[in-house]
Amino acid sequence: MLDNHYIAMQPEYEEQLRWVGLEPGWHVLDAGCGSGSFLPLLTELVGSDGAVSAIDLAAESIRTVQKRAEQSGWPAPVSARVGPVHDLPYEDDSFDAVWCANTTMYLTDDQLRAALAEFRRVTRPGGLIAIKAYDGTTEQFQPSTPTLFIHAMEKRCRYGSQVDCGLLRVIELPKWLREAGLVDMRQKATLIVRFQPLDPATKQLMAGFLQGIHQQNQQLGVELPEKEARLWQKLADTDSPDHILHHPDFQYRVIESVFVARVPD
Repeated sequence: MLDNHYIAMQPEYEEQLRWVGLEPGWHVLDAGCGSGSFLPLLTELVGSDGAVSAIDLAAESIRTVQKRAEQSGWPAPVSARVGPVHDLPYEDDSFDAVWCANTTMYLTDDQLRAALAEFRRVTRPGGLIAIKAYDGTTEQFQPSTPTLFIHAMEKRCRYGSQVDCGLLRVIELPKWLREAGLVDMRQKATLIVRFQPLDPATKQLMAGFLQGIHQQNQQLGVELPEKEARLWQKLADTDSPDHILHHPDFQYRVIESVFVARVPD
């Protein structure tokens, strides 16, 4: 799912990463690297004189990254290891920058606070910390009820879904970066819109989103108004010929943001 997510959003994602300001020769940490979707561009940006370290909690993801690094011929060397982003196994001032994409929503408030402290610890004075996340308050699948998705997300957060709480927290990340003692905060917000005709990767991603949301509603026992519950049942049936994915006016939109701040000198 993560690789497909990257493929479907690749133009905007790569533009966001290029905007951060990574420089040739830097040593960059990809914190929460997943299967390594951002590593090709990260290695391109730091070049042969730079290096990239990657860390992820999932051992399977790290095995994938290690295999890709061995076979890829990427411009910069990549080292990968298993570990949590809120307890990093690196020395102080090890990196020129930290890149953390689509990861903070999985962290509780305490874990996020600890992760930002760790990012600051392992980044040299004057180095950059970049957090990329999508703002759950802006997510829309149309044609449908405009408030359907944000309502369900808010409900799931109250029922204990950390991911949904994390997505609702994205708009507050500038405050979190400042409270972590970082300075010169800047952000780039990108409106991502996908509409007909959908390419296969995007269509598969949208279907997975809709099915996953409905399944989580059921698993958590989220109590929704009857009309909304029926709508979710219908949206989860992505094979139906009258599903919104086949509608000529189908549109998916979300705001993805990158927040960049500097470690004080």
